[in-house]
Amino acid sequence: MKRNKKIIVGIVAIVAVLAAALLFTGHNSNNGSASGNITVGSMAPNYGFLLTNGSNVNLSAYRGHPVLLWFVATWCSSCAQGNEVLDHNYTFFESHGIKVVEIELYKDLGYSGPPVASFVNSYAPGALSNGTIIPAISGYNMSLAYDPKGYLDIYYLISKNGTVLYINGSLGATLQQLEGAVNRSL
Repeated sequence: MKRNKKIIVGIVAIVAVLAAALLFTGHNSNNGSASGNITVGSMAPNYGFLLTNGSNVNLSAYRGHPVLLWFVATWCSSCAQGNEVLDHNYTFFESHGIKVVEIELYKDLGYSGPPVASFVNSYAPGALSNGTIIPAISGYNMSLAYDPKGYLDIYYLISKNGTVLYINGSLGATLQQLEGAVNRSL
């Protein structure tokens, strides 16, 4: 029974990741986003989130730095893959001054997974130890604003002034497109 549940969760995760990849690949225009309300060119909503050290922080605390706001579920295989890819490429983000805030979606979308800090440390220890990735936990309102449909593995590239520059999904599979967006936008 437990094995069947894991298989079903795995299949659901794969289908959700593929759907997100199809929906978000190359969304660098105002034609769509996870929410329909947050689009390229709009101001990123200034929600608060919980850092793993227990501090509450608002997105505006990162003004003056470009931010990659990445929403994950800690049981998501493509999110784990994205961390591995990020760990091998964190110097790109570091060289552009980008803070990667990896945010666990509210209550991990209702499934059980490891704490976000453990999840990041398991798959991206180098990026975590040098401060490229900042693990955090989303509240309900932030998850609803940025990801009301509960897609796995979506991200928003946000400028120094808080404007959304690029939206996509499946970081591990779309890193080249993200790097291109960074090079064009920052």
